Amino acid sequence: MNLHDIEAAARRKLEAEQNARVQAVRDYAENARVVGEARETLREAESQHLAAYRAAVRVGWTDADLKGFGIESPSKSVGGRPKKARSARPAETQEDTGSGE
Repeated sequence: MNLHDIEAAARRKLEAEQNARVQAVRDYAENARVVGEARETLREAESQHLAAYRAAVRVGWTDADLKGFGIESPSKSVGGRPKKARSARPAETQEDTGSGE
């Protein structure tokens, strides 16, 4: 092989590696786009699911009734006042409970 052939072979190898790297990024970006669309579709479906759940409760069905039918409860909060975070209470001692023996 002469110098020109070696140089051409090296360029082909580098170009093939570069093309593979670019294709990997292209595939990754496409999959990221698909995942983003799926997340948005899921958000919309969860919102519709929550609205339908609220409508069922509004007309008189209870959560227990709906669960009894095998219908999955919505994953989002159904509204109302947010729950307060409970602070840890100190452990009661015998003096606090009045049961000192």
